[in-house]
Amino acid sequence: MRDKSILEKLKAFREFDGATINRYPAREGLLKFIQADGITVSWYSRGKIGVQIGNADTIGVGMRELSNVVSEALS
Repeated sequence: MRDKSILEKLKAFREFDGATINRYPAREGLLKFIQADGITVSWYSRGKIGVQIGNADTIGVGMRELSNVVSEALS
C-alpha cells in the first residue's frame, strides 16, 4: 500500500509519469526506488523516504513532505 501511495504522489509530476518502481535487494531489506530527471526517490518498506537530487546527499523525508521536496527540486 505504501508503494502505491508514493507512486501516486510522484505521478502528479510529469517527469515521473510513466516511471516504474525498481527493486534492489539490500542488507536492510528490499530497496525500492524511482528515477526521473536527475531525481531518485528511494524507500524501504518502513522508515523515511530518501530523495536524492543529482549527486547530492540523500534527504530523508516523510510522506507529507515528499511532494514539496520533489516540487522544489524540479523548479
